[in-house]
Amino acid sequence: MDGIAAVVENDAILMSDVQQLAMMQASRMGINPYQQPQQYMSTVRQLEPQALQSMIDQSIIKAKAEEDSVEVKDHEVEQALQQQVDNLVAQVGSEEALEKQFNMSIDDIKKEYREEVYNQLLVQRYQATKFTNISVSRREVEQFYNTYKDSIPELPKRVNLSQIFLKVKPSVSADSQAVRQLRDLKRRIQNGESFGKLASEYSEDPGSKAQGGDLGFVARGTLVPAFEQVAFSLEPGQLSPIVKTEFGYHLIQLVERRGEKIHVKHILISPRTSPQDDQAVIDTLNTIRQQILEGAPFDSLALKYSDDSDVSRNLGELGWIELPNFQIPEFRQVADTLQVGQISKPFQTDLGWHIVRLNDVKPGGKVTLDKNWAEIEQAVLQRKQAEKYQEWLKELRTEFYVSIKMDDLRTGS
Repeated sequence: MDGIAAVVENDAILMSDVQQLAMMQASRMGINPYQQPQQYMSTVRQLEPQALQSMIDQSIIKAKAEEDSVEVKDHEVEQALQQQVDNLVAQVGSEEALEKQFNMSIDDIKKEYREEVYNQLLVQRYQATKFTNISVSRREVEQFYNTYKDSIPELPKRVNLSQIFLKVKPSVSADSQAVRQLRDLKRRIQNGESFGKLASEYSEDPGSKAQGGDLGFVARGTLVPAFEQVAFSLEPGQLSPIVKTEFGYHLIQLVERRGEKIHVKHILISPRTSPQDDQAVIDTLNTIRQQILEGAPFDSLALKYSDDSDVSRNLGELGWIELPNFQIPEFRQVADTLQVGQISKPFQTDLGWHIVRLNDVKPGGKVTLDKNWAEIEQAVLQRKQAEKYQEWLKELRTEFYVSIKMDDLRTGS
């Protein structure tokens, strides 16, 4: 469903854009659209009103920025955008994990975030010009702490980690077997068998298998690039060649095209890895670990061997991580066993095999005025600035024409 969800001055906010923002927010919450399709779509629906209000407020602020000649430079957006992506990568462990969670490439994630980051910078620019004179007194900090000290959560333990990550790659024979199986399925479909029936029986995509491989309507930028490039080139009813992505090999069928959205089905076959493939990776990591223990630089070996696509920038360092909130449980378990400077033995996650070095630790614990004055003072200041900002935004909403139409689209009126 598409249409105009709201109008701010002369600018229209499309329902498809609201849905896209809600989908991004649901993905950030860690809900996998393929493994948890019903929960994902229910969450997206619940987030749409919030997403719409956010987009309305952003449009109002942009309109005000035009009036006030407030600008944000492209290089500022790029820098902030990279920081956003870096933070997401740190949360999930690697760029590959992030791409898997969002089901799109890093470049496409950046495209989706660009407008949001631009709007965030506009807000920060206004906050810097209008609310920098706000300050908090010692009494305000003490009053805040005394009022909320029983409900202030303890600070989590934070660790600084570096990793070397190796994927387990299927053998050439396993790759060939997956391709042969898809070619056989393609031949059967061309001979009259049902794509959906074969997808339900053979596809290894847990999110679409039960729906006969049906992915529904998707917009550009939603799918991984190799898949999307082929899918958008097909004619309705046409079968694709065999397509390789990081998930495996796909056979794609285009069902219908509506402008820049397509309705597609696919069958996924993932090449099998063997215990021998795992053991080869473990042996390689043990050799790398021994070299580090004998004095070789961790970052140089990470740059040389690690399969993390971000390694050329961070040299394997994941930065500071709130350990209890880290999304990969194996990292939490291993980091808790290390002393600063120690390197783990190889351990496995859903992504592959890793070794990590514990670079530094910041222990958590109960927040007190003596130990955490600066953090408490900053929290009080940010709270005060946010209150002033919301008051300013409330006044702005009365200065610009806003018409919300999303409920009309929902009811069909």
